[in-house]
Parts: sequence; C-alpha cells; structure tokens
Amino acid sequence: MRHRPDFDDAALARAGQALVQDIGPVAPLLPRPLSRAEPRRLSRGAGRLRILARTAGAAGVIALLSVLASERRLADPPLAAEATAFVPRYAAPAVAPPAWHTAAADRYRLGEATGSARTQPGLREDTLTTGEFAVQEAPYLRLVATETAEPEGEGSLFVTLARRAAEAGGLSVVRTGERGQVSTRFGALDTVDATLADAEGKRGCTAFRLGAALRLEGWLCAPLGQLPEPQAVACAVDRLAELPGADLPAPVATMLAGPRMAACPPEEPATTAAVPTPRKAVRRNAARVRHSRPALP
Repeated sequence: MRHRPDFDDAALARAGQALVQDIGPVAPLLPRPLSRAEPRRLSRGAGRLRILARTAGAAGVIALLSVLASERRLADPPLAAEATAFVPRYAAPAVAPPAWHTAAADRYRLGEATGSARTQPGLREDTLTTGEFAVQEAPYLRLVATETAEPEGEGSLFVTLARRAAEAGGLSVVRTGERGQVSTRFGALDTVDATLADAEGKRGCTAFRLGAALRLEGWLCAPLGQLPEPQAVACAVDRLAELPGADLPAPVATMLAGPRMAACPPEEPATTAAVPTPRKAVRRNAARVRHSRPALP
C-alpha cells in the first residue's frame, strides 16, 4: 500500500499535542461501582400473612378443579366396553359374496365358438370362445354375455378389460391405445385397442363393451400380432344368436331377433362347409407335333 508523504507518525504526534493544548487536561474515565440495592425487609407478621394467602389461593384453585371434574363425569357417563373398541369407517362386509355355480351352456351360439356358463342368484354369464390366445396364426375371440336385472355398474372400459383378462387364464393388459365405437345390430360398441400378454407372449387385440338387455364384453385378437379391423369386430359380435329352444328373457330375445348387418357376410352352413367342392376337370391342350413325310423324287 502506498502512504501519503504528509501523513506519518510525526504528523500524528503534532496533531495530538495541538488537541491537548486546545481542550486542556482531561481526567481519565474510570468505571464507578454501582450502588447495590438492599432487599426490602418485611416484618415477621407480614411474611406469615403472605404465605397464608398463597396457601389459601392454591387450595381454592384445587377445590374448583375438583368440582369441575366431578360435574363433567356426571354429564358424560362412561361408555360401554364394546362401544370403546375401534370401528373402521368402511368395514368389510361380514357376508362373503355368493359362489358361482356351473350351468349348461344352452342359450347362445357364436359361429364355431365353444361355450361355458355360470350362475349366481339373479346373475348369469355365458362365455363364448373361438381360438386360443397362444396360437398366433389364428384369430382369438372371447365374448362374455351377462344376464342380470341389476343396473350397469360404474367403471371404465379399461377396468372391465383388466378384470375379464384376469379371468381368462391370467392375462394382463400391457398397453392400451385408441378408443372408439363401432356399430352393430345390438347398438354401438365401445372399443379400445389393447395389448394382452401372458407368460408365453402378447397379442394385439380390440376390447369391446356393450350395455344393453344382454351385456356384451370381450375382445378380438387378429392373427400374427396385428390389430383387427373395426368391421371385423362388429361382425364378430353381430354373429351372436340364440340356440334353438333356448328359454331367454323377453328383452334378450327381442335384442337377438333383430336383423343382421348387411355389411357382414352370412355364416356358411355346417353341412355345406363339410362337403368338399368338386374340382373341375383340367383340359389339356398339348400341341401335337406334326411330322410330314419327305417328298419322293
């Protein structure tokens, strides 16, 4: 650091001497001891009165608290032992849901699908299945037709799909895609594209749901991992019909009696499909080589 030439120790000393001459001698400032306050002395009689007053005040407060506590006990009688136990706000139902019972699958048909049925009091479910999930080269259709008098419960299509997939051999929903609607003779189907999977592999499918007199839920998987066309989903559901002689509720019978969609091809009779188509005779028009005789000389 650079110092000023006119600002040194000698200059400070001269400035101090000039200040002393101007103000004169100054007495040093020394700390003075503070005066100690003496405690106030009370007479012996006044001290005893103060102690008695404090004791009487404490006894009065204790007596007042005891009276208030006794009045509170009389106003609020003790609860019974069973009432003091903790009760959850949403307790589980004490009665288990009714068990399913196997029933004859004698109500519905869906092409070449195989069927099974189960019942509960006031509820019946028929499951129709075509193909197998593990066979990637063929379509896989699973349709659950539900008869019930209860109104349709709340829940999204994804929740319905996850529940039905778990019932179908432990399938899981890996991914969902676009949602939409397709028209059928029963009404508009709510659809969603989804990827279903099991321990062996996964497939692209279109799940559907229809809330009507006969609830329809399920999915259709196309071959080789492809998603089915919307028209294919509509026609797969459109083929649902009642078996001859089935005793169906009147609303369900009316629903299935409607005309089929013109865009869906009719089913081929089983007798026609079993008879092989005769082959036409193959006409052979092989050109013949014509040999000419040599000319005579």
